[in-house]
Amino acid sequence: MDSGGRCGPPNFPAAGSGGVRIIAAPAPPTGTPLPLPSATRPPPGILLLAGLSGFGAVAVDGFLPLLPGLALTFDVGPGEAQVTLGALMLGMALGQLVYGPLSDRFGRRPPYVCGIALFVMASLLAAAADGLADLVVWRFVQGLGGSSAAVIVRAVIRDLHDRDAAARQLSFITSLMGVMPIAAPLVSAQILVHGGWRAVPVAMAAFGLAMGALALWRLPETNPPARRPRHPAWLIARFYADVLRDRVCAGYVVTNIVLTTAVMVFVCASPFVMIAGRGVPAELFGFVIMIEVGGLIAGAAINGRLVTRFGSETLIRRAMPALAAASGLLVLVAALDAGGLAGFLAALFLFKVVLSFVGINAIAGALAAMPARAGTVSAMIGAGQSAMGALAGRFATQAIGEDTLVMAALMAGFAMAGIVVHRVALPR
Repeated sequence: MDSGGRCGPPNFPAAGSGGVRIIAAPAPPTGTPLPLPSATRPPPGILLLAGLSGFGAVAVDGFLPLLPGLALTFDVGPGEAQVTLGALMLGMALGQLVYGPLSDRFGRRPPYVCGIALFVMASLLAAAADGLADLVVWRFVQGLGGSSAAVIVRAVIRDLHDRDAAARQLSFITSLMGVMPIAAPLVSAQILVHGGWRAVPVAMAAFGLAMGALALWRLPETNPPARRPRHPAWLIARFYADVLRDRVCAGYVVTNIVLTTAVMVFVCASPFVMIAGRGVPAELFGFVIMIEVGGLIAGAAINGRLVTRFGSETLIRRAMPALAAASGLLVLVAALDAGGLAGFLAALFLFKVVLSFVGINAIAGALAAMPARAGTVSAMIGAGQSAMGALAGRFATQAIGEDTLVMAALMAGFAMAGIVVHRVALPR
């Protein structure tokens, strides 16, 4: 961080006596959006960015209705079937760690398109898998490919907007993208019923082809060569050290990752809790996801309206006490089984509304802290989310089983941990 309070790329010394001299491109001032280098493509709209970032919802939520059936098909327990979801999230975590710095070095478009091509190939091979082990491998590769979507889109938003404007864009994109976690399990459940489980990854490949073509046609390059650091690609790992050394940026990153784990606990455990534990039919499970995601959409929409008036930091601090209260209510309703399934879903909706406020503004704060490393920061956020999702899928699901109370307690616990991280890392 320089004397003016801006966080720019470091000037690394030359490597050895005959080594490569590292030259960093000048960092733009904090809050200064980058100009679009090409006049042939207009700035990407919210609808376009929401669609291009939907691979996580398609690959994760679209696979959820398959899990109970896969356990029966391959004669394994719920934990083993859940590995197909954990493998995808692990692939998404590792992939984002590569795509983010690459997009800072080589531009946003090439990593995105390459990732989508890998996603399409892996989806088709997953559909042809002979056993659970093969399916797990191709789901991992599918995650490697699809991980390019979210990390690149977040970086594009930061390229074009300052902190509060970026929070507003992220809010609106979250609202629009919220349709996909609702639609994906509904659509995949119907495909499952009429075409079998192998038809679902084929449909994912078709989605990837459509989004890849749309990116080639409409997504402009928002990280022009003049803004990119000029150094060998093998030194890209040094970017992560820059981010971790910045307390503000790292604090926001960790806060978002911990809070997102509360979401992933529900995503991973809900098929077993709701379908097996509470008897919700598989073809109606999408409506449960609709209520859960509806809370995220509502919170994002409200945040988008308020952020330009009050500012991102003010909203995140005011939302923390409300998140603590919503966490307590979620556990209380689950413990008392107040209102049955309807009561729990109502408490879950409120919990997700408040969680959305904090999560979106934490992302905007992290990206604003280091604008010259937007791709790397975005990668750390996404990789952390996916890694914690993989752990939640493997271990939280086993601990939860079909118990609603245990699931609610874990969700509330991660929410409270996120509050603690924010208060410790980012004191007033």
